[in-house]
Amino acid sequence: MDEPGKRIDLYGERKGLIKSFWFKTFSFYSFDEIWNLFYIKSNDKAIQTIQEGLILNHLTDRGLAYWIRGDGSLQKDRKTMILHTQSYNKNENLILSRELNEKFGFRSEVIAHKNKYWIIKFKSKDVLILHDLIKPHIHSSMRYKLPITIS
Repeated sequence: MDEPGKRIDLYGERKGLIKSFWFKTFSFYSFDEIWNLFYIKSNDKAIQTIQEGLILNHLTDRGLAYWIRGDGSLQKDRKTMILHTQSYNKNENLILSRELNEKFGFRSEVIAHKNKYWIIKFKSKDVLILHDLIKPHIHSSMRYKLPITIS
């Protein structure tokens, strides 16, 4: 596929304008190792999961920066950040939080979000560590995701 597909509005005041884009990706056997880190097979069905050692063995500061660029949300105080890890259960979030803390020296915690989901919260005490780890890997257009630091 050379160009993304386009969905065009057919009705209303946006008639003829692009509503959304889509694209397809290719799969390669070389990515199976990564897929196996996040999925287990159960009854011929793939189930997404977090396994012990995922962060300790595989996540780098660059990987953390990419994760935050995609799923991080800087709070209004610009010193507290959450990782939107709602697709994982509480136990899986506890594994992620514990391993983030162990590997990078954070004091993150798992909190309830909207009384439905579990997410990881980086406290303001972690701002200096977090800022210094991810800043070299954040493009200038994404700097709004960086927590502020107080000297």
